[in-house]
Amino acid sequence: MKNHGPAEKVLLYHAVSEDRDFPASTGTNVTPAEFARQVLFLSRNYSAVRLGSGETPAGPTGKPPLALTFDDGYRDNFETAYPVLARSGIPVTFFLTVSRVGTDWAFPRGEYPGLTWEQVREMDRNPLVDFGSHGHTHRILTGMPEEEAAAEIERSKAVLEERLARPIDYFSYPHGSYNRRVKELVRKAGYRAAYSVISGGEDDFSRRRILVSRRDSLFRLRLKLSPLYWPLRRII
Repeated sequence: MKNHGPAEKVLLYHAVSEDRDFPASTGTNVTPAEFARQVLFLSRNYSAVRLGSGETPAGPTGKPPLALTFDDGYRDNFETAYPVLARSGIPVTFFLTVSRVGTDWAFPRGEYPGLTWEQVREMDRNPLVDFGSHGHTHRILTGMPEEEAAAEIERSKAVLEERLARPIDYFSYPHGSYNRRVKELVRKAGYRAAYSVISGGEDDFSRRRILVSRRDSLFRLRLKLSPLYWPLRRII
């Protein structure tokens, strides 16, 4: 699997909500106020591009290219993040956990609403919005028998393509976990590329993203976007 990956950096978001409202224990939310500040900063300093656009490092405007993605499919992606991105004209890709659409996510400290299919379809009408698969049930694929992992990967693609009537080209590994076997299953399922969050990037099915969490002030986000981030990411 030779690497023909894009030049743009890719950010990974999850929830956009106040800390008190997000019951997950992972700290992967960003507050609405901080998200708005980050989007303003990104719009001024980067050329926002579609995922996998293949833009050159200078980007179409002379600014470095950057793509935004969201994993899981929380309702706040539609209610809070999407309006900010739409007003700013920024492309975005939402990786959906298909079986959770229309349901609540269960976390250690409570439940949190997921996107509905009506909300997904409304966003899909915006030409700046794309969707990818984040698996069918959000299970860790590397710990599953091959047949079950293949079903998770293939079923999520089939459901999304049927619901949205368009090809689903990109996959995001649940929990960021993958290995050589899982990458091959994703390739065989017909995806063009797959994304994680850990350092990788050796081929199109291990493209890496920069996680943005509630710890990330605008200053920390600038650091994460600097050339120093990957070699120093464990201490930033």
